[in-house]
Amino acid sequence: MEAEESPSNQSGIGIYVHFPWCLKKCPYCDFLSIAVPEVAPGVTANAAQARAQLPHRAYADAVLCELERRTARLPHPLPPATSVFFGGGTPSLWEPEELGRVLAAIRGTFDVPHDLEVTVECNPTSVDDRHFERLLRAGVNRVSIGVQAVDQERLSFLGRLHDPAGGLEALRTARRAGVPRVSGDLIFGVYKQAPADAVRDVQQALDTGVDHLSAYALTIEDNTRFGALHRTGHLPLLEEELVAQSFEAVAHALEAAGFEHYEVSNYARPGERSRHNVGYWRGRDYLGLGTGAVGTVAFASQHQPSEHQSRGRLRYKNLLSAERYLAAFSPEKDGASDPFVEPLTEREELDAETSLREGLMLGLRIREGIDTAELERQTGAAFWTAARERSVTRLAERGLLHRDGARLAIPHAHWLLADGIVRDLL
Repeated sequence: MEAEESPSNQSGIGIYVHFPWCLKKCPYCDFLSIAVPEVAPGVTANAAQARAQLPHRAYADAVLCELERRTARLPHPLPPATSVFFGGGTPSLWEPEELGRVLAAIRGTFDVPHDLEVTVECNPTSVDDRHFERLLRAGVNRVSIGVQAVDQERLSFLGRLHDPAGGLEALRTARRAGVPRVSGDLIFGVYKQAPADAVRDVQQALDTGVDHLSAYALTIEDNTRFGALHRTGHLPLLEEELVAQSFEAVAHALEAAGFEHYEVSNYARPGERSRHNVGYWRGRDYLGLGTGAVGTVAFASQHQPSEHQSRGRLRYKNLLSAERYLAAFSPEKDGASDPFVEPLTEREELDAETSLREGLMLGLRIREGIDTAELERQTGAAFWTAARERSVTRLAERGLLHRDGARLAIPHAHWLLADGIVRDLL
């Protein structure tokens, strides 16, 4: 088990950069993604055709402009950056040299550790040896590859563009190119998929030498094509009992292979946890950049006596239109306006209790659980209300929650019940 982070590391900030374009919108995906125009009716562009259409340099310029304007309005000195994550969409469609310009600017703006984790999400259809080599030259040291399935029927059901061999080959190619840390994404609990099929996917991914695997049960989100089909009763789903059996079978296979099940859906070899995602689960602030990106940043509260001063926190969400984002953060545009007010689609000031609830909800997803004293220190809210004390006692008596002093954790055997356990504590 990895050691707890020091308080100095916990005070750092993660950087998330969203690249919205992709070749095709997957029917289960509820992240902001913009499909590149088809090259002919019903014909999806390939990676080369898509790259020819994308505003690589202009988008990097806009992200650099946003980085400068946002950091100018954050409290100084800036906290150290603990990780950088390029997500999407499909950021492996972005020319690595332009992505590298953004990364260099982040490194020049924040203090960073010598081993700063820099992750890029990749789809198998948009990477090869040369692309990984260019990402390495840009400063990337970790990739997360969306394999999702190693079976053509399930890949087709999920709307993926690669074939079974292509997903596995992308993992091998990243290794061959010398990417230091390689992660793969898999989806289980798909219609007609037996638990043994889910384990077979895991074993084939392990054979490529990955350090980390994210294995998610298929979730039906409202604002997706699967969500629309589900509402009308036209989406075939796997029985819940088989989904649960798949979860347990996948966990057993990965733990037997020496992987730590460190979060409900994530597994890693020793020392290979996703530092960026751990930051989310531990309630660390993060600066979101790019079209549709979400960020949560801290400002010193001016409304409490200094001896009880807590951090005021702001959550913001960028414009969902790439065209409007590019216009809002054009380097030629006057930068006097406050980017935390003007070009936003959403803005929410988080009070202490909201921050505490979110810290509780996310923190109980990881194996170590939460330190309630640290959570109180970070948020300024009281955890041990009479109602929570009763809930903790009741859950602990039923074996659904483990309490060790100020620390609470959900026993591994009950992770499938995590959502209901957390609801009892909110």
